Amino acid sequence: MKASLEWDGHLGFTAVGESGRPVVTDASAAVGGRGLGPTPMELVLFGLGGCMGIDVVSILQKSRVELSAFSMELEGERAPEHPRGFTKIKIRLYLKGRGLHEAAIDRAINLSMEKYCSVRSSLKAEVATEYTFEEL
Repeated sequence: MKASLEWDGHLGFTAVGESGRPVVTDASAAVGGRGLGPTPMELVLFGLGGCMGIDVVSILQKSRVELSAFSMELEGERAPEHPRGFTKIKIRLYLKGRGLHEAAIDRAINLSMEKYCSVRSSLKAEVATEYTFEEL
């Protein structure tokens, strides 16, 4: 998987991944950005929610649950010192549908969190990161 980012001359970037769909990210105005897009840490929450959401929907559909509504809220608590990573993420799922029961919902969420969600797995792991650079 690949992504490229192009600086906007301030504190924002336009990112494009393999899907070809651009995403604009920016720093908040409180730290000198212009607030033109989600912050990188918001994107982490979006990624986790999207990944879990795909898993939960897929698992429930395979269990013959007919979802009619599904939404999520994520709240991340960050460390007070730099690099200010997430120390805790609370996830609230709201589901409505036919055939829904607590055991099926619990199973779908746990399978996502422990087995299938690659974003969750990446948040738990120490990811080896390498870099190179060159002057233009």
